[in-house]
Amino acid sequence: VLQKNHIFKGSIYDNILYGDTGATREQVIEASGSAYLHEQVLELPAGYDTDAQQLSGGQQQRIAIARLFLKNPPVIFLDEPTASLDAIATEHIKMSLDAIKENRTVAIISHSLSQIVDADSIYVMKEGRMVESGSHESLYVQDGEYRKIFDASARSLNLDKMMQTLAG
Repeated sequence: VLQKNHIFKGSIYDNILYGDTGATREQVIEASGSAYLHEQVLELPAGYDTDAQQLSGGQQQRIAIARLFLKNPPVIFLDEPTASLDAIATEHIKMSLDAIKENRTVAIISHSLSQIVDADSIYVMKEGRMVESGSHESLYVQDGEYRKIFDASARSLNLDKMMQTLAG
């Protein structure tokens, strides 16, 4: 799944079916549901017959994820899967990706820490070289590049204020 996936001119159904052209309609709908897209498709006047190119970036991203559910590959590569998406679309994509990541090998390239904090192994790159590796917890306590990135991300999101707001 890339930052910008290829969505061809045609229906949502046909774009999802591209993941496995031998899939049944039920399998396409199941994949759409697993990618958190099905309910939104049902709200469209033409449903699965809607032109997929008319969808939002987040919805198009979920078409690509639905294709993955159909294909069911043992290894998945994700390149900035939530780049340029708003917070709500990012949350939906993250839920979709969390579901597809179960029981398979997944490599994610991401500047978004929310996509990688639960990874088994994280590799930190700086100037084209790997400078650290480990789990979120081990990298955070190392107080190196990952910690700097994580802390800067938390500050940029104003997490202290968000936590105060959520605490009520």
